[in-house]
Amino acid sequence: MNIIIRLREKYSALLRDKQIPLMQSRVRILTFGLILMLVLLLIIATKSLFKSDFKTASRLSISIGAMAAGLYFLLEKKNWQLAGHLFLLALCSIIWTNLLLYTFGINLVSLQLSLIIISASFYTLGKNWGIVYSLANVIPIIIHLLFTNSQDGRITVTPLQLNNSSFMLALVANFGILIAMHHEFFKSFFKSHSKERELNIQLQSALKEAQQATRLRSDFLSSMSHELRTPLHAVIGLINILSVENPRKDQEENLAILRFSAENLLALINDTLDFSKMNAEQIELNKSPFNLSILLQNILASFRPKAELKNIDIRLNLDFENTPLHIIGDQTRLAQILNNLISNALKFTDNNGKVEISVETKTRSDDHILLLFAIKDSGIGIPKNKQEIIFEPFLQANNNITKRYGGTGLGLAIVKRLISLHQSKLILVSEENTGSIFSFEINYELAAPIVSKEPEPVTSTTISNISNLNILIAEDNIINIMLLKKILDQWNCNYSLSKNGKEALDMVKTGVYDVVLMDIHMPVMDGFEASRQIRELPDVNISKIKIIALTASSDVDIQQSFSYTYLDDYLTKPFSSQRLKEKLEAVVQQLSGK
Repeated sequence: MNIIIRLREKYSALLRDKQIPLMQSRVRILTFGLILMLVLLLIIATKSLFKSDFKTASRLSISIGAMAAGLYFLLEKKNWQLAGHLFLLALCSIIWTNLLLYTFGINLVSLQLSLIIISASFYTLGKNWGIVYSLANVIPIIIHLLFTNSQDGRITVTPLQLNNSSFMLALVANFGILIAMHHEFFKSFFKSHSKERELNIQLQSALKEAQQATRLRSDFLSSMSHELRTPLHAVIGLINILSVENPRKDQEENLAILRFSAENLLALINDTLDFSKMNAEQIELNKSPFNLSILLQNILASFRPKAELKNIDIRLNLDFENTPLHIIGDQTRLAQILNNLISNALKFTDNNGKVEISVETKTRSDDHILLLFAIKDSGIGIPKNKQEIIFEPFLQANNNITKRYGGTGLGLAIVKRLISLHQSKLILVSEENTGSIFSFEINYELAAPIVSKEPEPVTSTTISNISNLNILIAEDNIINIMLLKKILDQWNCNYSLSKNGKEALDMVKTGVYDVVLMDIHMPVMDGFEASRQIRELPDVNISKIKIIALTASSDVDIQQSFSYTYLDDYLTKPFSSQRLKEKLEAVVQQLSGK
């Protein structure tokens, strides 16, 4: 009894080790088959001894030994492969000896054993061994049928066999093994299929959770961006206003520090939001014609003061310097790429160093041009083993760089993804303590030269034109209202105030306003809904009023909104007073051109 209990524990432990349903079925098939055949062969061998049929008893003893050894290796050594081979070889030996020793070597039991061998070999040992064992017992049977006339090609069950208890016992036991094998195999199949379905359900659930988390993160960052831009708009706006009010020398220095800190904070907010949008694949290139030569000159001019502070020689080399290059592409994203790379070059280049910006024409056809952009510096360089990780978000070459130079580690990650949007790659060549070269190629479509009128000097006439505008301010934030009032008061503008979209809509219906400065996020009715209802007003003169959105939302959020079509223009906070003035002057020109 103790042996049975111990073997049962061994069997349970073996099943626990095999977590895969198919492996558990293999163990069950082998265990059931070995035990049943061992018992069956022992009974038949014992009966043969009583009948003095020593030939049958002796050949069965070999099979009994193989079965017992298989059971030992299965339960004691947990070697199910060897147990499977012993089980199948023992069954094959019975068929082989039947064919060799008996005239009627093929009977129903032999065919049952053949089916057991074919099924068990595939189920337990797999495809290759299944073929080997199948051929090992099927071929002898076919040869026997073809080259002997002993059975005339017939398989029969004689009355003698029906009256033979050993034959009937083997017949029933073989049917039991066949049924058990197929039951276990298909049970494992359905269990595996069921687990697969469960895993698929779990994966789908995990995918939905991940997508929801990504969406929530994007929404959170967009919301935080809006909430941070709103007070930052007031800070930068007031800095600009104070800067033109003849501050003292010490006040100028304080305002410069404030402006620098505020602009750095704005850059961090923009980088974080851009990175989030890129992860969500929400950024697309907005292509339009622009003058690349002017863009590069403006970028260079914007970095000269910073370069002069560190006495860095910054240069721009163009192979089309004497010929303005007009192309079609996303000017904003190209500027963002170059600004990030040049900013990094200046940041990591020590005093008296050198930064070179070069643009070279690689190929040019009638309608396309392939340009190679390169930003070269004489800075600290990047070690070979760190040149991969610097393109990963939030990572820099080492912690000392973060402590010494600052930064979030998002700049190069954003640059890399923006360049990939242009179907190109960012290439780095760098040597530690020598410098770095970041380069990339972009294929642009050539555009016709942009004919622009010479800007007229700003005179009191222009200010008079702006002051003649009737402006409606739709804004709920007190600080933003105060800032707008200060800006518009500088230009002697006429303006009225509304605290939400509903008030703005009601005031527009009076028909006395030329332009609405519309905030987007407002109570009662937001700016998008107010703009939509304004456009649907029956009076055409009123419904076509110029609407300029002043919003803390990002460019991407604005442009992806369907309601963007209701706006004539927009400015993202924080914006400069000069940019607002340009927008209002454009409105004056449009109104005067009617």
